[in-house]
Amino acid sequence: MKQRDSGQVMTEDEYEEILKALGKRIKKLRKERGLTLREMEIIHGYRDSDWRRLESAGAGNMALLLRVARGFGISLSTLLKGLEQCAIQEDKNK
Repeated sequence: MKQRDSGQVMTEDEYEEILKALGKRIKKLRKERGLTLREMEIIHGYRDSDWRRLESAGAGNMALLLRVARGFGISLSTLLKGLEQCAIQEDKNK
């Protein structure tokens, strides 16, 4: 993945890399707080399988991401900040 000029459309591969970076960030935040998937299920009301999917692929909707951010005590912008750069770095490491 290359750095793009603003205004260019994101490719499907770039989008997938950003979602993976988001999933890794969410998993890292959970582990830094010493929480299990079960505890996240209790806190947020989502099933274990939903959390696994979120952590592996970043899949979710805006409402879920807002709840995740709130659950971690951070803003949505903090949760999402720099994900594109994380995805670019991850792509370089492949």
